[in-house]
Amino acid sequence: MDTPVPLQIAVVEDSPELLVDLVEFLNLRGFDAQGFDSGEAFFTLWPSTPFQLLLLDVVLPGISGLGIAQRVRAMMENPPEIVMLTALDASRDHVLGLQAGADVYLSKRSPLEVIEATCHAVRRRLGTGAASRPTPDDAPIWRLHAREWLVRAPNGRTLQLTHPEVIMLSVLFEHPGQAVTREDLLQRLGKQDTLSNLRNLDNTASRLRRKVLAACDTELPLRPSYGRGYTFSGCCGLAIS
Repeated sequence: MDTPVPLQIAVVEDSPELLVDLVEFLNLRGFDAQGFDSGEAFFTLWPSTPFQLLLLDVVLPGISGLGIAQRVRAMMENPPEIVMLTALDASRDHVLGLQAGADVYLSKRSPLEVIEATCHAVRRRLGTGAASRPTPDDAPIWRLHAREWLVRAPNGRTLQLTHPEVIMLSVLFEHPGQAVTREDLLQRLGKQDTLSNLRNLDNTASRLRRKVLAACDTELPLRPSYGRGYTFSGCCGLAIS
């Protein structure tokens, strides 16, 4: 049986934090999402990359989301579906977005689950199947050797960890696939919930991903969970030894 092809989504958003969160959330949900911080960046790959859905911020530097929608509609007989994601809520802005070619108009305050549901609705209209996900029996497994302060990637390579990294992964490995709040992580680290400590926690997560990629030649599936904390999206296990 052929593996269904995931829906290809282009996310164009100039807020770096929101762009990362949206792309990673959609990829975790089985879509094939790619992010762009401007319309100009998007047009370097489109139409050679056959995106089926565009998730566009309206207010962008350079080419606006409305401008992207208009250009895409003008260039293709069968253009991709277009969802406008914006902070502009006035009815006139909605009208302009729909006139520019948007199929759906969502507020940036929409929960991620609403955005996901919208993408699923587009996939159903297009008849595109969801990406298949590995089962626990054949999925690659990450193992944390907490006593040795060491993480082992599915390819067998290892990385020596610092104490904060061990604590962080221990908590996330206890709740695979679930969002763990930054506050809970700080509590396990024995740190107060302050802006400085939250920033240090984010730096620890970013640094850990870079270290794993360099040492193990594979990406650590540690993802920021939009507005919540962090999620370990891979299959994992805590080693006893």
